[in-house]
Formats: sequence, C-alpha cells, structure tokens
Amino acid sequence: MAVQNSDRASGLQASWLRTGYAQYPVVCTWIVLALLCTFLWWMGANLNGDVDDLLKLHEIRFLVETGNIYDRTLPNILQPEPFVTHWPWIVDLPYALVTWLLRPFIGLEQALSVASFAVPLAMLLPALYFFYHILAAIGFQTPAAALPLAVLFAVRSFFEFEPGRIDYHNLEMLLLLAAVALLMSERRSAAAANGAIAALALAISTEFAAFFALVMAVYAYDFIFSARDGAMRLASFGATLSAGAVVLFFAIVPFGTYAVARCDSYSAPHLLALACAGGSFIVLPLLLRERGGWMLRAGLLAGLGAASLVVTIGLFPQCLNGPYAVLSDYARDNWLNWIGQEKSLLTRRNFVLSSGIASILIFFIGALAPVMIVGVGKVRDRSLIILALFSILAVIQSVVWFRYFRYVPLFAGLGLPLVFAAFFPMRLKIETYMTVRNYAAPSQKYLLLAPGLVLSLALLLFHLTVKPAEPDAPAAQLADSCDLIATPKFDWPAQSHVLSSPLVGIHLLSPSPNLSIVAIPFHNSGPGIERAYRFLDPQTENPRAIVDEAKATHVAICAWRGKPLAWLENGYSFASALIEGRPPEWLSECATDPSSPLRIYRYVGADGSEPACPTISVER
Repeated sequence: MAVQNSDRASGLQASWLRTGYAQYPVVCTWIVLALLCTFLWWMGANLNGDVDDLLKLHEIRFLVETGNIYDRTLPNILQPEPFVTHWPWIVDLPYALVTWLLRPFIGLEQALSVASFAVPLAMLLPALYFFYHILAAIGFQTPAAALPLAVLFAVRSFFEFEPGRIDYHNLEMLLLLAAVALLMSERRSAAAANGAIAALALAISTEFAAFFALVMAVYAYDFIFSARDGAMRLASFGATLSAGAVVLFFAIVPFGTYAVARCDSYSAPHLLALACAGGSFIVLPLLLRERGGWMLRAGLLAGLGAASLVVTIGLFPQCLNGPYAVLSDYARDNWLNWIGQEKSLLTRRNFVLSSGIASILIFFIGALAPVMIVGVGKVRDRSLIILALFSILAVIQSVVWFRYFRYVPLFAGLGLPLVFAAFFPMRLKIETYMTVRNYAAPSQKYLLLAPGLVLSLALLLFHLTVKPAEPDAPAAQLADSCDLIATPKFDWPAQSHVLSSPLVGIHLLSPSPNLSIVAIPFHNSGPGIERAYRFLDPQTENPRAIVDEAKATHVAICAWRGKPLAWLENGYSFASALIEGRPPEWLSECATDPSSPLRIYRYVGADGSEPACPTISVER
C-alpha cells in the first residue's frame, strides 16, 4: 500500500511538472537557463564576456555618481585627450536604475554588483518570450515541446545574458528577437511597435543596421505588392520610426551639439537617415493607398531612398568610413585589424582549422535549413520566409565580419528543430514542413543539411588551400599576452598616469581618482592606442618621447619571469627588455608580487624626478 501511495505521489508530481511546463514554458525555461548561467558565473566561466563589460561598469558607475545623462566623457581615461564613450546613456539606464534604488541600503559598489547580476537575467525572460513566439509562428503545433531543443542549440547566444554580461549585445539581441516576432504578425499595432523598436535599436548602435534594414524591406515589400493592409502597416511603422528617432535624438544628444556628426554614436546623420526613411514610409502609402502598380510603388520607394542616401552622404561625408573613421591608418593596421572579432571568417584560419569548424557546421546547418524548406519545398508561409531571410543575413554577416558569429546560434536554434522534426517526426511535427515532405521525395530531408554543409566545407577547403602570409604581430600585441584576469589591485600615488597596451589598461582601470589610463581597447581611444603601440614599436626611434607626449608617470606591461626568449629579443628588443625586466635608465621597475602578471615601471624625468610606486591594495 505504501509503495502504491509512493508511486501515486511520484506520478502526481511528474504530472504537475508537465502541466506546469505546458502552461508556462517560457517561465520554466527561463528559470532553468538562469540557474545555468548563474552556476557558470559562480564557477567563473564567463563564456561570452569581454572587456566591454569592464568599461560599461566604469561608465554606469560614473552615470550613477553624477546623474548627468549628457556627459559621456568618462573619468580616469586620459590619452591625454579626454575619452568620450560612444554608447548612449539609455543602454546604461536599467543598471543605473537598479543601482540608484539599492545604493542607499548597500552602498554603490554592492548595488552595482547586484545590478550587473540581475539585469541581464531579467532581460533573458522577454528574450525567451519572443524566441518562443517565433517558434510558434514558424509552424510548431506545440512550440513548448520544441522550446528546450531550440534553446539548447541557441544557448551560446543566450549566454550573452549571463550575470555580469552588461555590454549592449544582450539588449540588442532582445530587440532583434522582438522585431522578428512582431514582423511575423500582420497587425498594424505590431508594425507600429516595430518602428519604435527599430528606432531604439539603431539609436543604441548601428551594429544591427542590416537586420533592421531587412525589417524595413519586408514592410516595404508588403506595401509594394499590396499585401493585405500592407500600406497601412508600412505607414504605422514609418510613423513610430520617425517619432522614435526624433524623441531619442533629443534624449541622447546634448543641447548645442545637434549639428555635430559623430559617426560612431547616435547623432545628426543617424536622425536624418531614420527620419527620411520614416517619412517616406508614411507619405507614399497615404498618397497611393490602393492606386498604382507594384512597379510605381517600388520605383517611388527606391527613388526616395536613394535621394535620402545622397542627402545624408552629401551632408556628412566623413561617415562613409563607418564608426571606425576616427582611427588613424596606423591604429587600424596595428590594432583593429588584429582583433579576432573584427576579421572575416575567410581570415580566421586559426578558428576554422580547429574545433571551431564543428560549431560552424552545426550552426550553419541549423540557420540555413529554413532556406531549403522555403526554396526547395516552395513553402510560402510568411513567418518561415521571414526566418529564412534573417538566417541568411546572419550567416552572411558572420562570414564577412566575425563579430556577428555570436548571433548565428540564435537562428540555428530556430532552424535545427526543423531538421530534427524532419528526421524524427514523432511529436515535433511541423505543419509547414509536412507540406514540404508531401511535395517532394522522402529523401528531400537530407537537402536541409546541404547549405550549411557546403558552406562549412568551402570555408575548410579555402583555409586548407589558401595560406596567406602572416605578418609579424605588433609588439603591443605581445605586451598584453598574459593572464590579465589575475591582475592585482593597486593603490596608486596621486596623479598616476599609466601608459600600457590597451588590454592591460582596461584591466587597470578603476574609479580611484589617483589613477588615469592612456589607452583602452576601444576605437574612440584611438590617440591613446596609437601612442601605446608606437611606444613599443621596434620602428620607433625614441620611445621616451612617446611617454612625454602621453604625459605618463608609469608604464605597465605583461611580465615574463622565465628564461630569456631569444625569438622575442631578436624581433622586439625594446619590448622584450621591458617584458623581461631589463628597462632603460629612464624607467625604474617597481616591486610587485612575483606571481603578478604585470611589471610596473615608474618614469624617471629628465630632471631626475620620479613618482612613487603603487602598492598592492589590501582590498584584493
């Protein structure tokens, strides 16, 4: 009897769990994924983290302390030119609000820690909500059954929501998922909401410009070919796009600088482009309504778009080179072009010819599977076509520019359940895909693998056959090749100004008023980056002049404490001397812990004066 009661209790518990998940699949999935991300954070496995998080923390702290949303000049970074961040304050707002609320009770630093932990996880919930609705829209009769599998394949992208991941990428990803989900709806209200989302996303960053250009293209297509209510959807989208662009402009851009063009952050050229696009989307549908054929509509839209582009470029030609236009050729060649995420997959030989090829294969197969369902199966389901278009764009961008590879798993997660449903149709039957199976031969399911497989093999063969000459790495690249996560905290003497390679600089950055950094690894730190790289460049005849130009009091560099490295000394004599602890007479090494990854030098002035050395902070 006791056994029967136990079995009945177990059955009821399992039934309750199944029922709970069926009713709240998004919430249940969020709880599991949040626990996983929290566990990884607790273990120190920051899978998607990068140095952007360090600068964002510094930026949010400054916003909370000053309350000035328009002052984007960050303290403690002097090249010696001031450093102005390219991120608008609205990206910091969720973290700042949480910090402001908690600061009176637990202090600033603890409040910042709580905000950095909680806000990314909170944003994960709406991201999963829109992800779930996309699954439902593309044809899953029971999207709750497909959600765990989809999240499993997309989890690499969802790690952008791990605690401490406070860069803008997770917010941009949330806005992209919302835009795709709303685009699949044919309601005017969804189009209006999408216009506001597009304005917000493009005000934050132009990184997703191609994705939101595709959003605009879909609404324009509906208008051109007179899809049901297509004209009014385009007008609704254009109205909120224009209104949002104007409101955000006055919210972000300081008074008196409205005519100033900043190519790397929201400013006059961005407003002009969005306002022109939104205005075109409003005027044409209202003027034409049901009149005119598709050629007239397409021609007028294309003409207005071209005119807007000509006007924007004519007024702001300096932005033709994109957000990195502020960088000198030297900084671009020696710093930017050596960053992995700024390269193409065609130049990431070390990634393709490694275990990375497995992730490329899996993600490309999943992302491109909807393309085959639409193309070969001739499926004309609106939602599936939209997913296929965004998936193609994500893959193309990732091949051209590796920084977009982080978003491919998001679309692979939506596509791979379609592949599983084709090979294991049991309970994952998909209405749209069953149409494809009935249309073609049973072997057609293998075609779903073809695009991703062919593209992955093409990349592999390219790198096996084409071996481009690899130039010698800049000395500054070697000068920050150490375990900077283990960088100790220092107490610096007043008015310390440290010249170091950019990665070392961002790890030394702190709120202490005693310390300022010359270079950090961000494009708007271009002058500081160039000075840091020229300081260690073997071609520089007088590195001491660089220290004077930067007004530095100290030099920091990665340390090598083993046997001398002949290859390093032969190619980089000055840099190797500093790395190995053999400084020139005008630099004096400070005592540091032997386990420290860094060497700190103080600069001996021409008059023999020298600043004090930093000490290891008791607050480790």
